[in-house]
Amino acid sequence: MPSDPRRGVTREQIILAYRLCFGRDPEDEAVIEAGQAAWPDLESMGRAMAVSPEFGARHGSNVHALPPLDAPGNLVETEADPATLQFMAGRIGGYWNRAGEAAPHWSVLTEERFLPENIAANLEAFYASGAWDAQVLDATLARIGRRAEQFEHCVDYGCGVGRVTLQMARRFPQVTGLDISAPHLHLAGETFRRAGYEHVTLTQVTPDHLMPVESCDLWYSRIVLQHCPPPVTMNILRHAFRALNQGGVVIFQLPVWLQGYSFHVQPYLAGSPGAEMEMHAIPQRAILELADWQGLVLRDLREDNFLIGRPAGAVSNTFTFEKIR
Repeated sequence: MPSDPRRGVTREQIILAYRLCFGRDPEDEAVIEAGQAAWPDLESMGRAMAVSPEFGARHGSNVHALPPLDAPGNLVETEADPATLQFMAGRIGGYWNRAGEAAPHWSVLTEERFLPENIAANLEAFYASGAWDAQVLDATLARIGRRAEQFEHCVDYGCGVGRVTLQMARRFPQVTGLDISAPHLHLAGETFRRAGYEHVTLTQVTPDHLMPVESCDLWYSRIVLQHCPPPVTMNILRHAFRALNQGGVVIFQLPVWLQGYSFHVQPYLAGSPGAEMEMHAIPQRAILELADWQGLVLRDLREDNFLIGRPAGAVSNTFTFEKIR
């Protein structure tokens, strides 16, 4: 998240840095305000945190908090039969419907100010945070030699209450927001009605129809697919790749390695799927092979920091593919 050198780091940047470096939120608003006064930019904030005793105790000598190159791979089953896929997706959908009823904004960005009792005073800041996703989208397209104006129909997969979809509606003539949670989509619909955006369509994902769009030019998803079991995510991607028009682009984020993680269908089903928010990973190779099989080429691949609170224990990638055949 870029900083404004005229006013130092933002409140959101400090919260994000605390979660990334220390696995927790700042103690209180006074700590946040002190950081804003002390740190003129992101570099100075990062240096201060990296030399702090808490950072050293948490990360040891690995100041960059990167997993070692000789880390063992994760054993992950990425396929399941249709009935099992539908069951897993139904359980995950049940969790997000409950989250949407209880705390829809907080379930998207887990900050105290976005809890139901606080959201009225912070609703504007919640939606404003989607501007960073738009900046990432624009920068990613620029790196591969493309522009937003070149795309007609954009899909925001896992749109939630429309935080990022709102930004996409300002860039694309046709936007579809997809989500498995009816309560989230209801709030998103209210947001777009107030904004007067008639070119936005909201459609609910169902366990038996995980990608209910037949064609699109740009497909985007961030901090969404990581909450789905690997076979469900691979099914979503398979259908998204098929729906992409030739020359279209997909940009999505996924963990590709989690320390100590494995996934096997039967033990997973024997547990309590969908009882709480889940975190999953899919080996990079499986994603690259699926894309190649569907006629997509890799245009950009970045390690990102979207797994807050898991430094040195996770690798998350943002993939950008273009469909060439």
